[in-house]
Amino acid sequence: GIFQEHPLHYSSNMKAFLFVLLFALLTNLSLANEEESCNMTTTTNNTTTTTTITTTLVVGATGATGRQVVQMLLDRGQKVRTVARSKARMEGLITGDFGDRLEVTEATLLDLSQTKLEEITRGCDAVVSCLGHNMDMKGIYGHPRMLVTDATKRLTTAIGSQKTKFILMGSNGVSNPNGEDNKRPFHERAVIFLLRYMVPPVADNEQAALYLYNLGGTGPEWLVLRPDDLIDADVSKYDLLVKPKHGLFGAGIATRANVAHSMVEFILNDDQWQKWKYQMPVINNFVEEQAQAKKE
Repeated sequence: GIFQEHPLHYSSNMKAFLFVLLFALLTNLSLANEEESCNMTTTTNNTTTTTTITTTLVVGATGATGRQVVQMLLDRGQKVRTVARSKARMEGLITGDFGDRLEVTEATLLDLSQTKLEEITRGCDAVVSCLGHNMDMKGIYGHPRMLVTDATKRLTTAIGSQKTKFILMGSNGVSNPNGEDNKRPFHERAVIFLLRYMVPPVADNEQAALYLYNLGGTGPEWLVLRPDDLIDADVSKYDLLVKPKHGLFGAGIATRANVAHSMVEFILNDDQWQKWKYQMPVINNFVEEQAQAKKE
């Protein structure tokens, strides 16, 4: 298969050339043909009002998106559990005093025993994974190579078949395994092929999505959210699409705040969840918002 653990071997000059090419393309990666439209779109930035108190485990909570998921949930009166290497750092990233509504397990996620994972997921209404690899040499080529996939497997196993939502932050650079994304042009497929072999996080994200797809309805209910190119900005209107609508070099943008907001809405708005569960929606800023963000 194409998802092999060992990379191909290249000469030093070829590696150097490909590294420059691949790093230039990483932030612009999307896999769809721009000419075909998506058949279901939700445009929103509505915030659900609820008196129900939920408990959500957020992993990758110290990252640029994960910390916003934690903050938004706490600001809306919800309970949050996190796993972080440093409790002090995690608490320092959050604005406000939320008392016992924020629980921090001080550990590296994959170092936790399966029994401990079952304990911290027990009673959770949702589990959100914003895990990702740091975009430096150690993050890309160091261990764990399959951080996202391994965490997804272990967390969904810990959850079991209970009525807990599992939300994975993926990437617009990952095709939906159902085969319904628009077919990429040949030159884009060639670039993705190289990325898959030479940049381990690409294969990791693909494998995590494939694992959930193959899981189907036999475990927890799940959703993979695929953002366009990520930027920092406030919450604004955004689109949720069944599949990408941009090509490899014409990707849209999605603010991290919008990604976090949509995840919180999936947790607190059951109608929204029922519409999108077992799917891999693409999120990008509403087209007018994208134009304004690019001007700024």
